[in-house]
Amino acid sequence: MSSTPETGEDPEAAPPGYRTAESMAGEEAVTGFVDSLDPVGGHLADLVIETVFDKLYRRPGLSHPEREMVTLAVLAALGDTESQLTLHLGIAHRLGIAPSKVIEIFAHTSAYAGFPRALNAVETAKQFYGELGVLPLAQNQQAR
Repeated sequence: MSSTPETGEDPEAAPPGYRTAESMAGEEAVTGFVDSLDPVGGHLADLVIETVFDKLYRRPGLSHPEREMVTLAVLAALGDTESQLTLHLGIAHRLGIAPSKVIEIFAHTSAYAGFPRALNAVETAKQFYGELGVLPLAQNQQAR
């Protein structure tokens, strides 16, 4: 949905949800999400992006990092959401949410959603942060 020099499209012509999603997740992540649903679910990608990143993330009351922390907790609690959790770990990272805080969110989630779901979320985070090269977490970075 972003402009390219080749097309000459105006980036402001992109729908607001796409602009917000790209500013938070990056153009590559948004394109990857849309492409993962094509050719049969492109309309679903539009619905998700416009609902979540326009209608929800642009509401007043919570900052983007606060909304992202809620999203991580809910995805962990739901379970079986590894691809969405990985996408939102990327957003959290881009928003400056420390890995130690993410792990603490999952630890807290364990009391309400159960240890298996929290442990699965931690495993997804371990893979994500491992690929970024930020593991092991420094002692002073870990929440205690």
